[in-house]
Amino acid sequence: MSPISILPHEEIVLRELSKIRGVSITTSPGYAVYDVISGVNIAFSYVLHLNEKSTCPFLVNNKCSIHYIYKPYICRSFPYIPRHVKYSIDDINRYIIASTDYGLSLACHIIRRDKNVLEKYNSRPGILIHYLRNEYLASVEAENVRLLLLYLLSLLWREGFVEIKPSVQGAQVVNLYEFLRRYFPELPTKLNLNRVLIKVRKWSKNY
Repeated sequence: MSPISILPHEEIVLRELSKIRGVSITTSPGYAVYDVISGVNIAFSYVLHLNEKSTCPFLVNNKCSIHYIYKPYICRSFPYIPRHVKYSIDDINRYIIASTDYGLSLACHIIRRDKNVLEKYNSRPGILIHYLRNEYLASVEAENVRLLLLYLLSLLWREGFVEIKPSVQGAQVVNLYEFLRRYFPELPTKLNLNRVLIKVRKWSKNY
């Protein structure tokens, strides 16, 4: 129904999967900041655009073709999805944080069916965890990853490796995950990305 918001490292995984499956995908940077020292915009998020049929490029016969390989966090948490992500940049303390507003999507027929019940118990957070436990946990994991990436960039800022400013139109755009990996080689392991890519490559041999 709309473009799919993904985290920086997920853009890497989906691009790898698109090559294996022979699927054409188009992504574009979401929110970005400018690093004065390296002279690049650093993308905090990406958007995976729908194809010419207005569906996800990985949807085949109305089924997710990468379901058992790698599903982005927003797909795992659906129908509990981020409505808005607000990035806050503290120039004095050199710190970047994010807060995300999540909500239930009426695109899900189950949510539409139980809308009245969910609204009735909306003031009780426990009902959401009980009702959509796995989806809620996926959203928590996604936000933990987002905050980890921003924390590492903030650390580089405080150490003087980067100088963060608002994004500059026309500047080269670099993926935040790829940018951080230069300074934190252990990052793929922290995000379990090594394991994911190994799984992807094993799957590709049998594809």
